Amino acid sequence: MTENDIHQKAHLSKTSEALNNKGKSASFWGRNSLRFILMAVIIIAVSGTMFFIKSSARASLNRDQEALTHAITVNTTTLQAENHYQVKQKYSGSITAGRESDHGFDRAGLLADVMVDEGDQVHKGDILARLDMRRLNAREQELNADLAQAEALNREAIARLDRAEATFGRYRVLVKKKHISEEKFDQVKFDLIALKARKVATAAAVSKSRAALKSLKIDRDMATLTARFDGSITRRYLDEGTAIAAGTPVVRLIEDKKLEIHVGLPAATASSLTPGELHMFRYQGRKVMAKLRSVLRNVDQSTRTVTAIFDVRDGGENMRAGDLAQFSILSDIEQPGYWLPTGALAESRRGLWSVYSLKPYEGKAEYATLSRQELQVIYTDGERVYVQGTLQNGDRVVTQGIHRLVPGQLVRLSKDDPRDNSRDSQ
Repeated sequence: MTENDIHQKAHLSKTSEALNNKGKSASFWGRNSLRFILMAVIIIAVSGTMFFIKSSARASLNRDQEALTHAITVNTTTLQAENHYQVKQKYSGSITAGRESDHGFDRAGLLADVMVDEGDQVHKGDILARLDMRRLNAREQELNADLAQAEALNREAIARLDRAEATFGRYRVLVKKKHISEEKFDQVKFDLIALKARKVATAAAVSKSRAALKSLKIDRDMATLTARFDGSITRRYLDEGTAIAAGTPVVRLIEDKKLEIHVGLPAATASSLTPGELHMFRYQGRKVMAKLRSVLRNVDQSTRTVTAIFDVRDGGENMRAGDLAQFSILSDIEQPGYWLPTGALAESRRGLWSVYSLKPYEGKAEYATLSRQELQVIYTDGERVYVQGTLQNGDRVVTQGIHRLVPGQLVRLSKDDPRDNSRDSQ
């Protein structure tokens, strides 16, 4: 065998071995190809799932973080259950002067002077008007003359009485000695009695003249009209030169420095008041303090109210009689409910109202979600409302800015109004 044959035989042997190895390899991949494909699919699926979960978690975390970042800050309050509420009832009271009087003369005469006009302030004793006094002056001269005459006659009667008493004493001695007759003594005795009676009459005449002068002095004083108390003139009825009858009013005077307030109240409300208590009134936007003086015992038939009379104490400057003042009083009404600020209310359906209550958000003390709660308004005093509904004692509700909110919204609590720790633990 030649060398070439040997080489060819070796080459053929290697080729045959290679073909055998290739056949074996093809048979192995054919038998295990499905297994490899399933393993690749599983690996890809697991990897995709893990990637999706991580991506979803990151997206959810980003959304939560974004929601927390954009959460609206709200002010809240914690509800406290009440078993009653107080109703503020308002009543109007009429302001009246402490005293009001038509000043006039108690006698007829000619009006000579009127010293005041409407709106003038006067003090007690100030002269308001005068009557013509010429007749009174003449009458005074006449009465002075009568008094002088009566006093003269009285002195004469006294002198005669003294002489008669002396004569009677002498005659009584003489009659005892039988120096004069009984008849002469009786004449002296009866003359003495007559002179005593005359003395009494002349003394009475003197007293009468003096009394007439005193009466004239009163007439002169009453002919000058003076103010009976401090106050102001609200009406001038007559002018000078008018002939007036007794009792005719000339001016009207009111005591405007001492004012009263008369308030008509329901009988039950009036019965709850105690004389001597101080109460607050409103007059032209300012406070006025008044003391309850009395409550009348009768019911006004036209208004079916009981009148309470208050004396104005503090803040009554520039108040005017005839004006009105507002009186407020609180009455308790037994009914369970809650007080809320008016800013917490939102309109609901069927005439009801609603509020936004808070629910804890994933244990975060600063955040909460909103829930809409319907309720019924029982009473309002302008700034607060007394309500009933599905709320519970201790619930926290939003008090302001409810027009920006919707149910389920995430909100952030104001730093000045943190959540209650006890509520969080629940």
